[in-house]
Amino acid sequence: MPSLQQLSIASKESIGLLPVANPPDCSVPCLEVLDNDVPMQGGGFYNKNSELQYAAMQRALPLFDSTLRQSTTPVVISVVEYGCAQGANSIEPFQRVLSAIFFKRPAADTISNEVNLIFTDRVGNDFTMVANTMNNTQWFPTTRPGPKIFTSMVAQSFYKRVVPTRSVYLGFSLATLHHLERYPTLNMSDGKEGSESNEEQALLKEQADRDLCKFLHLRAEEFRSDGTLVLSLVGQSSTGTPNYPGLVKSCREAMVSLVTENRIPPDVAKAFRVPTYDRSLEDVETSLEKLQDLWRVEHIFEEEIIHPAYETLVTMQPGSDSARASVDYANTVVNWIIAVISGYFVKALDVAGVNDPVEQKNFLEAWSSLTKQTFLREHRNEKVACSFIYVKLVRI
Repeated sequence: MPSLQQLSIASKESIGLLPVANPPDCSVPCLEVLDNDVPMQGGGFYNKNSELQYAAMQRALPLFDSTLRQSTTPVVISVVEYGCAQGANSIEPFQRVLSAIFFKRPAADTISNEVNLIFTDRVGNDFTMVANTMNNTQWFPTTRPGPKIFTSMVAQSFYKRVVPTRSVYLGFSLATLHHLERYPTLNMSDGKEGSESNEEQALLKEQADRDLCKFLHLRAEEFRSDGTLVLSLVGQSSTGTPNYPGLVKSCREAMVSLVTENRIPPDVAKAFRVPTYDRSLEDVETSLEKLQDLWRVEHIFEEEIIHPAYETLVTMQPGSDSARASVDYANTVVNWIIAVISGYFVKALDVAGVNDPVEQKNFLEAWSSLTKQTFLREHRNEKVACSFIYVKLVRI
């Protein structure tokens, strides 16, 4: 099933199942663990190219609407986003939460008049862009009085504690948890040409379970009793429909072509890994069962989210320039995936000894350009869509 991590798991003629370094002689496949410290592409590029994540976020908004009732009201209400990237898809969830807390409660309810909105992400995240996004936001309509809003940013992986014990009133993490804390890989092929390594897939599945359980254990320490946690996770569709297969294949084929034509060093392809795993609904439910003494499941469901550019393409008016529209669509969806995975490509360049920023930019542009050409040629106008799993939890 094509997915982002399949950019890293490929046949020997492709880009992924090649060792970062020559493995020692051993009678069994050797395990290497690659820590995931890569943020989304900065400089506003991710903000401009995260339309599918925006559509997925929109589907999560109703999960914030139920009135939040807790046994005691904190002096300051803390709302945390775990994995904010550059903030473009953070604002509406925060606004929805504020509306649910302050404008949809019975008039007799007492509530704090101070709120701390906390944006968290990895150390390397573009927090300057997050700050700009926050500063340009109006949290409440000017006609409605609201609480005093404080905002803060935390440069810390959500696979660690990020806020004090029992301080969080509500939290959310949208389209982030398929990014694993680390990527355990077998650095020797199982000999299956053109297919994923079964052993490596099993390792990734185990890592995904550990990561989700760890994430929820950490959040349980941070959340107040009855606190609400909303999640959306990139997932495997229960129908078996793969996530954006043509786009994944185009990225892989472009990488292979660049290596074959000696346009990028082979060591870059050998080092390239995308540490993600798309969980099935059953995977998520299995992890949640292990934490049923900490979290109560209120909602869990899956839904396909289609890239908005595809919906624009298929509703194009008769007589429009279809060729131009196809080019624009290819550019849009490739920019979308590059915004997510470019950091892993740059990390591979660093590992391969390509450290000059200008060279790195040129290699990335070459890969992006060839991927667009490949998608346009071999997968023109193919639907780009992704299965998401939505979860709403309440801290016991």
